[in-house]
Amino acid sequence: MHAAVKQWRVLAGKGFARNLQYSASHIVNTAASVVFGLIYIYVWRAVTPESGFGAYSSSMIAQYICINQTTAWLTQFGMKIRQRMVQSVRSGRIAVELARPMDFFWYNMDFEYGSQLYSLMFRGLPVGFALSLLAQLRMPHSAIAWLGALASLAIGGYIGISLNYLVGMSSFWTNEIRTLSWALFSLETFLGGLSMPLEVLPRPLELLAKVSPFAHLAYYPARIYMELSEPAPVLAAGLAWAVVLTIVARRVTFRARRRLEVQGG
Repeated sequence: MHAAVKQWRVLAGKGFARNLQYSASHIVNTAASVVFGLIYIYVWRAVTPESGFGAYSSSMIAQYICINQTTAWLTQFGMKIRQRMVQSVRSGRIAVELARPMDFFWYNMDFEYGSQLYSLMFRGLPVGFALSLLAQLRMPHSAIAWLGALASLAIGGYIGISLNYLVGMSSFWTNEIRTLSWALFSLETFLGGLSMPLEVLPRPLELLAKVSPFAHLAYYPARIYMELSEPAPVLAAGLAWAVVLTIVARRVTFRARRRLEVQGG
């Protein structure tokens, strides 16, 4: 257990530090995210009826968008794990990476998690601060909401990286992953509730989205933060999805390793 924690700390630290050399591009991305957030807020303020959408008034939707434009830098935006894996497969470097004396799946997950933590701190939080000046973001009143939101966000980050890892692993079987990448982005945005509460969707899609892993990327962390959902059942469902995705990812990794060895790589 101590060795696993130490490995996570080292790899996550390296992933965090690697982003420090791209600070100029991060400033540009942060500014662009603020602009898109403002567009979403103004659009939803214009189209939200006086009765609101379910439990959401126009001001609450503005807060919802503000939260998600901040937290998505951990769970969705800026992930490089897919590109790293594709480049490794194309260059043949993947054979060396698989030969390392550490688990391939956990190595990539730990490194990417550190990178995403950097994105949250230095890109997401500035976006949230800028948007909160307009959205008048309300802080949770209870410690349970704070802790639940942070735990849900941590689980959402793990789920998001796992999904991107699976897309990256598809490069063992296909020469191009752009189609899968766009499909994943669309599902994360649409079923994850990034730019709108899931209650806006037609009822069948809303129910489907809420039981999918995508809802844990944006919808549920925001709901817990806004004290609209109880943390316990949400965290239990998120952990269940994290376990399922871990099992699937490790199984895919095993098959990918076998495929590489059979081809003589």
